[in-house]
Amino acid sequence: MAGVSVPRTTRTPLAVGDVCLSFAIVLVVTLLTGGVDALTDPHPLGIGLLGAIALPVVIWWRNGYIVARSVRWNGNAELLATSVVGVSLAMIVGNWLLDNSPARRWQVLITAGWLISMALLRFVLRARTAENTTPVRVIVAGNTREALAVRLALRADGRTAYDVQGFVVDRLDDDVPEIVTQLALGSIDQLPHVAEKLRTELVVMCMGSVSEDRFAPLVRQMNFRGIEVALSTGLSNVALRRVNLGTVSGRPLLRITPPPLGGWHLAAKRSLDIIGSALVMLVAGPIMALAAVAIRIEDGGSPIFTQKRVGKGGEPFTIYKFRTMVNDAEKLQLDLTNDHDGPVFKMTNDPRITRIGALLRKTSIDELPQLVNILKGDMSLVGPRPLPIHEVEAAPVSFLDRHAVKPGLTGRWQVSGRSDTGFKELDELDRWYVDNWSLGQDLEILARTVPAVLLARGAR
Repeated sequence: MAGVSVPRTTRTPLAVGDVCLSFAIVLVVTLLTGGVDALTDPHPLGIGLLGAIALPVVIWWRNGYIVARSVRWNGNAELLATSVVGVSLAMIVGNWLLDNSPARRWQVLITAGWLISMALLRFVLRARTAENTTPVRVIVAGNTREALAVRLALRADGRTAYDVQGFVVDRLDDDVPEIVTQLALGSIDQLPHVAEKLRTELVVMCMGSVSEDRFAPLVRQMNFRGIEVALSTGLSNVALRRVNLGTVSGRPLLRITPPPLGGWHLAAKRSLDIIGSALVMLVAGPIMALAAVAIRIEDGGSPIFTQKRVGKGGEPFTIYKFRTMVNDAEKLQLDLTNDHDGPVFKMTNDPRITRIGALLRKTSIDELPQLVNILKGDMSLVGPRPLPIHEVEAAPVSFLDRHAVKPGLTGRWQVSGRSDTGFKELDELDRWYVDNWSLGQDLEILARTVPAVLLARGAR
């Protein structure tokens, strides 16, 4: 269920604050860099004032001051940053076309001033907005299981505030949770009357729960009562950017585009892998050397552990890691207990781990040799975690879908809890990554990997 529409509010204090800050920053920076005389010089003050007008207009045009009432508004830092950068670039181009040469410091200070001051304004207003958010009253209509899933989704999203008043279903299944029975409000034919009585603001209808000849009249009756209607598609594992709404002969069609797993997207991902892994190896080279020496000193064995793992297309490859266990550790696994509920083996306080190995695992230094795998093309910086052959053979057939892309050094599994993540969730996270891959998602995961490693979340 994506893009739920609900009553919207305008952030008037934010708009007024942006206008005041936009002009104030231009005037203050011009005064600081050029003195009092600069305030009477049309160049570059004129361009600056035009930029001060343009910035709030751009943010308004991009709906930066209009927010769904259900949203616990976070200030939309991305929209602010892109708007400020865009207006600043336009000011630079304008000065160039007019053959003006304002001090570079002037433009940099204005851009930084806008970003910092407006971000602080949003930080202050965000706290106040979060406290005063009024939940939107919602009724969920559909079959019991799908309706329950929608309710859980509405309650689980911390960015929104929905008050699910209950369910409207034609028939209650025998084995549904008790909460569905407790919150049952009536049949779907009674929906308009129930929604009006409870002063419902939004009705979420599950796709397939109502026949076509009943759906349109129900929507019409609720809209006449001022109640909005949203359609839950059941596409819980599909990213919003892949979903497009179109029409054929007036009939709405929902299209799901495939992920861009080829062409220039793949070339860009490979370039990111080569440049990123080379830079990390350059920076982490001394740490890797110290780790290798420490392993050798502790027990005299080889510092590098190799193992056959399953890569893209199900092809095996040899993975490299710093050895964190005693020699012949794999032969001892049969005598150990698996903490996971699936074929992936993980164990708390594994007795095979050496003292140096525990430190390397805690800091994720043991993973650094895989940078060589990335340079060789066996792996990527971001992707599903590569698993040993015997674990993949023991997994369900659907688990093989993750091999549509190269395995990664980090991924959604690692930034979502790493070893603390169960097998079922691991499978879902990797499947979501493959189904909805994008360069933007890779960059987001890389950014989230840094705090995950520093805080050692789930590492063992």
